[in-house]
Amino acid sequence: MIGFDRLKRDFHQFKDKRQLLRDYDLFLADIRVYKMLPEMLGKEFYMKKAYPCPVKVHGFETSEELKEQLNKAAESAYFIQGNGPNYSMKIGRASQDAKDIAKNAEAALYQALGYVACWDKIDFESVSQVSVRIGDSVELPVFNHLSSDEIDAYMAHN
Repeated sequence: MIGFDRLKRDFHQFKDKRQLLRDYDLFLADIRVYKMLPEMLGKEFYMKKAYPCPVKVHGFETSEELKEQLNKAAESAYFIQGNGPNYSMKIGRASQDAKDIAKNAEAALYQALGYVACWDKIDFESVSQVSVRIGDSVELPVFNHLSSDEIDAYMAHN
């Protein structure tokens, strides 16, 4: 755990922030300082999509309750809503069992599609592709929705 003051003091230079990104694969942030982090962490964090997950870490009766809260946050998936038509969600780690990642993907897709349908008013017919990707790899499509015009054009070509 790195306190806000230490983050401000020890990770001021760009190279230090890059090293912080390399050293950790998960960033949890106290909700009381969460809104101050973009300026503190810099654009490198957000370009690499290493968004800190806001977590309530105060007001717990016991340290066991805090530990449970932090573990729950660490095991959660993070839905990252972009500014454009694409959304991304981290659903697992390479160290996890394939069956666990598959369960995570199913649950995450269910939640994400429900979210965009409700809040972004996107109907399911508008979802054109769902892909999976590991790190900086090329996306592997697992679902493609073709419009009737696209299907007709494909059939006319073949």
